[in-house]
Amino acid sequence: MDRLWQGVTGPPIGSSPDWPGPHPGRKLLGDRSDEGGLRRVRHTRLQAWQARFHGRARPGERDFRRLWAGDAVSQLGSQITLFALPYTAVSVLHAPGDQLGLLQALYTLPFLLVPLPAGLWLDHRPLRGVLITVNVVCALLVLSVPLAAAAGTLGLAQLHLVAALGGAATVTSEIAMFALLPRLVAAERLASANSRLNAGLAVAVTSGPGIAVWLTTRFGAPNALLADCLTYLFCAVALGRITHRQRSRPIQRPGGRLRRELIAGLRVVLGYPPLRRIAVHAALFHACAQAVNVALVVHLVRDQRLGGLYGLVLVCGGLGGTAGTLLAPLLIRRLGHGRAALAAAAVAAPAFWLVPAAAGSRATVVALCSAGLFAGSAGAGALSVVSTTVRHLASPPALHARVSAAFRLVTFALVPLGALTGGLLVDGVGARATLWAVPAVMVAALLPLLTVPVRTLHHVERQDHRAEPGLVAPG
Repeated sequence: MDRLWQGVTGPPIGSSPDWPGPHPGRKLLGDRSDEGGLRRVRHTRLQAWQARFHGRARPGERDFRRLWAGDAVSQLGSQITLFALPYTAVSVLHAPGDQLGLLQALYTLPFLLVPLPAGLWLDHRPLRGVLITVNVVCALLVLSVPLAAAAGTLGLAQLHLVAALGGAATVTSEIAMFALLPRLVAAERLASANSRLNAGLAVAVTSGPGIAVWLTTRFGAPNALLADCLTYLFCAVALGRITHRQRSRPIQRPGGRLRRELIAGLRVVLGYPPLRRIAVHAALFHACAQAVNVALVVHLVRDQRLGGLYGLVLVCGGLGGTAGTLLAPLLIRRLGHGRAALAAAAVAAPAFWLVPAAAGSRATVVALCSAGLFAGSAGAGALSVVSTTVRHLASPPALHARVSAAFRLVTFALVPLGALTGGLLVDGVGARATLWAVPAVMVAALLPLLTVPVRTLHHVERQDHRAEPGLVAPG
């Protein structure tokens, strides 16, 4: 904390009147003379630099590194399971198409049903312990598949159960992780911390499918899940080394008050105008992104006949997402939270028009489609960091889990509709026409971000000391 000195020999403001002064011949960290007689001592930066130079870091920084490392490795394992689980259903159990659809539905259903009750429960539980338990449970779930396959007892019912429980565990884990993050990181470092977490996810999305294909072809689809089991265990060990502790708070509420506590996160998301508008845009964008994903596969694989080059296009999209998440803190510092969100979304939406516009040689098509996915994913990645940082700052600690759960519920509510609409459009008007139409909806979805509450949102005060939950300070 900065110290203000009065005159040349006076005590620091707020100190005891009989303060004896610094030791003769010895200066405080960061002490320097000033001709005006007013000394401003900035010792925290020097101490932080010395701590890094000597290999020491503050407990919060060490805890965040452990959280980030565990999450990055776990996200990579999750990408393996998202590939290997349906592949196991097809290659080992010869599941028909409707069973694959049911498998995907069971995995995504908890994304709509779990967030609100999980958010309320997590706000009253020690988040570190919950994260460790969830990762151990996930490790046992994925381990059950190769064990059952080796014993010859694997069936579709077990895969459906693993998908449903795995989806619920994924939602709970992500809500708990983003609720724990503000307890480990100072307000001015939240944007950077969110950027690093999202960068880990982007890297996992980029490299995970390739690793999953290699593991599946080398060891078989069920055995590939052993890699995910190991990543969950690594994450549990990394989380176990976090030194931050918090006590559980029992939920003892009357019926009416319990309902109010359950929707408290929704009141913050919908009651704070900038966050509400960002959430509305994110919901529309995510729905459109699902439609783009459906049309993209058909357009590039069937219509353009790119074959294996389709994977190269997807890798470029993953690299764009990584770049966007890393650039987000710089955007926030230069533009403020609101304009950073608008700039990121303005880059992402029209970039996808490069995909249907691509024509000519195969190299030209691959280059333009890669550029479109790179820019679109970069804007989406930066916007994700901005929105996460705003909701962290705009909610008190007692509501962090519920606000994250409510924001997730709002922004993912239209995802199934987007995927269904994309499939219907591809069958009705074709993949290229769909890829022209859907980005137009993305551009129209910029309207909530063009409003005054978002454009003028430069800084959000952190709500650590807000007494009454659910109230947020103006931007």
